[in-house]
Amino acid sequence: MTVPLYDVQETNVAIEALRTISRSLPEPFLLIGGWAVYLTVNESFSKIHGTSYLGSRDIDICFHVDPGQDIDTLRGSTFARALEVVKKEGYAPHGSYRFCKMIRKADGTILTEETARGFPLYEIIYLYIDMMVDNIHPQHKNIFKCDPLDEPIAAQIFMDGSYVKKKLGDFYVNIPNPASLLATKLRSIPQRQKDDKLWKDACDIYSIIWHSPEKYSSIVKKVKEEYPDDCAKARIAITKDVANRAAYHIGIERDEFIGVIDLLKLL
Repeated sequence: MTVPLYDVQETNVAIEALRTISRSLPEPFLLIGGWAVYLTVNESFSKIHGTSYLGSRDIDICFHVDPGQDIDTLRGSTFARALEVVKKEGYAPHGSYRFCKMIRKADGTILTEETARGFPLYEIIYLYIDMMVDNIHPQHKNIFKCDPLDEPIAAQIFMDGSYVKKKLGDFYVNIPNPASLLATKLRSIPQRQKDDKLWKDACDIYSIIWHSPEKYSSIVKKVKEEYPDDCAKARIAITKDVANRAAYHIGIERDEFIGVIDLLKLL
């Protein structure tokens, strides 16, 4: 039986927020992270497990930035315009690249920093959007007054158009192709602490390999050829304890989980 990693109310709020914000963001953009995995694997996963794939609490959006463009072009870029959209939708800056909207669980009321102080943490949904770029412009911090978060793997996707269109309600979003999406997860998991994000990455890696529309052999072949170091480091990061936890949440035996993960081993 599949066991959600996060409170279902929180993930439901997150996917509805994703549907809303996606309609307003300037294109092109890439949806990456956990919700991109969800859209990639959910059809196959649901058929086999009888329930939807694991939801996420965060929304990760990536934009193309040309590091050689002039300052005026950077100020008018899709990334710059997207920042304004996110703020207009009620998300407040929370750190360098993250935006947050606080929502009261009981009735969906949007909370400010001040009004949120009147409620215990467990009564509040913290909805985060991470705004990312594929390349870091040398003037990024000066223009946007924040440190950038980059996803270099997205640069090639923007360059050659190797994204996949997925329906999200009545709207289509672009997500990475399965091999590139897997590569982002392989690269992130060694950096995780021992917490829910580590377990979620492990679940995502298994599911991209096993439940993508593309054949698993093709996906694995691509990442082993293009990202051999990331494959090796990710496999090391998925310890027996991590495998146990990920298999539990997916709803399979640990040996079945490890059998798929071991496809990443280099000969």
